[in-house]
Amino acid sequence: MTVRMADPSEVEGWDDLIVANPDGGDVWRSRDYAEQKRFNGYHPVHLMVDGLAVTVLEKRVVALGKLWYLPGGPGVVGVDGVISVVDLLAEFARAHGVFAVKIEPKIRFGDVERGQLLARGFRQARSIAANSSTIVLDISGEPTEVMSRFSTRARRWIRRAERDGVRVDRVPATPANCRLVFDLLSDTAKGRFGIRSYEYYEEFWGRYESSGNGQLFVARFEGEVMAGGFAMKLGRNAYYMNGASVRKREDSSAQSGLGAHGVGHAVQWAMIEWARESGCVRYDMGGTPPAAFADDKAHPFHGIGQFKQSFSYDIVDYLGAYDLPLSRARYALWQKVLEREARRFTMIVRKDYYW
Repeated sequence: MTVRMADPSEVEGWDDLIVANPDGGDVWRSRDYAEQKRFNGYHPVHLMVDGLAVTVLEKRVVALGKLWYLPGGPGVVGVDGVISVVDLLAEFARAHGVFAVKIEPKIRFGDVERGQLLARGFRQARSIAANSSTIVLDISGEPTEVMSRFSTRARRWIRRAERDGVRVDRVPATPANCRLVFDLLSDTAKGRFGIRSYEYYEEFWGRYESSGNGQLFVARFEGEVMAGGFAMKLGRNAYYMNGASVRKREDSSAQSGLGAHGVGHAVQWAMIEWARESGCVRYDMGGTPPAAFADDKAHPFHGIGQFKQSFSYDIVDYLGAYDLPLSRARYALWQKVLEREARRFTMIVRKDYYW
């Protein structure tokens, strides 16, 4: 059993190797995403771990060394596989000056599985890319078959949008279209969540469009822009990455301006159709409250969760993110750095800060 750097030919066909992993691949392990994270100071590292393609994002931390982050991975199907891969990876990582390995396995949460990771020495940590709770739709089959799996409410709104003349277009990621969707995203985010800079999104959306793995959408009603969004894919898996709409009140994001025309559902259906045409059979809706808090109106994602649950009530709770310290002393210092940055982040409503 070996760990080695991928050779140039393997890196060139990296997405195919990721899709060939036991779990069928994940958008967060794509070559596009790894390259995009250079924007945030990461360096992509492509590893072959006993035949498994492992995407690593390397962050250099002054005076501490390197942090290795495995976004959405490793690409195995059980906790035993995760532990086996990281055990193989650990010594190789230490030899390359790594003080901790961070993982975000796409494995359903369970007390037994969580206990296995903690017993191995992993520590629960903050997620970066993958949402710990989400809804994943089965979009295999014909359109009527796909829609039949939705609730009556979702089907009604999709048909209402079509009847009322809501139009959802697939648009190129030109500067004008990127700015249009970014402005919608900015208005939606006010007071609710932080977003990255316009330059980040323009590069992200353009990169995925160029590779054929992403698509920008704009929805209009009676000629007026109402919403925008972005979806991406890898292999047979698609992911709802960004979505935004106009506000009913310019000074508040508490209410969307989607009105009674089913615009939000129309955008999702357009994204699903794009994903199906691209050969995808699963569509990740990109984040909800945990299943235990689905009906908690105080949860910051309550409204988002209620909307997404109109497509499916099955919320998937993943294990979340875990760190494996390889140097306890340096890892402890790193935790202090994160605590300081977290305090600074809470003082800023909108900031381009995602470590």
